[in-house]
Amino acid sequence: MFLPFHSFQTPNILIYFSPFKSELILTPSQIYQQCIDKQRVVVTGNGSRFISLLIQHVLKQYNRKFDYASDGQEPVIHKGSPTIVIQASLQLLDYKHHIGILSDIASGIDAKAIEQFADATPKGGTLIYQESDPKVKAIGSKERADIQTIPYKRYQHEVQNGITILISSTNEKIPVKLSGDLHLQYVSASKEILKKLGITSGQFYRAIGNFEFN
Repeated sequence: MFLPFHSFQTPNILIYFSPFKSELILTPSQIYQQCIDKQRVVVTGNGSRFISLLIQHVLKQYNRKFDYASDGQEPVIHKGSPTIVIQASLQLLDYKHHIGILSDIASGIDAKAIEQFADATPKGGTLIYQESDPKVKAIGSKERADIQTIPYKRYQHEVQNGITILISSTNEKIPVKLSGDLHLQYVSASKEILKKLGITSGQFYRAIGNFEFN
């Protein structure tokens, strides 16, 4: 069920607020209700901002329709878009995700809550997890029936004259404006998610070259 339209009367103008471009900060449960028919991708952990921004960047490069939400911010929700990307660390279960992404566990975040989130992945769903973080690996590699689990690690690369160059499975070399072990792990996570959203490897490589993380 979608939230109803709200309105108020000024002397000469009747102003409507659309639920699809809400001026309110919605709870996870409200976001779920507005996006009940969309594919819900929930990214959590220290890398959630980087991964979410990279996903959005690539989708925008190919004019793919999607929605976006983050803890404590106004969500961007449009009628008709098939997917919502959610960056979250709170009330994870309320989003009822289809695809869950676990990056290294942020300080102050209860690992038990992350495990409950992973366990809530539905049959036919996907759980993508960071292999290098022991806590995340223990959660992500846990056996769960009818769920696809995908570990990710640092993307294969080389550095030439201070420039990071990704190396594809076909030995294609793609210079990027990124560096550091964690960023190169998050690149791998983003590529796996985007593959699930219909982005090919070639499309991913063409789009990532002009991505910058600030």
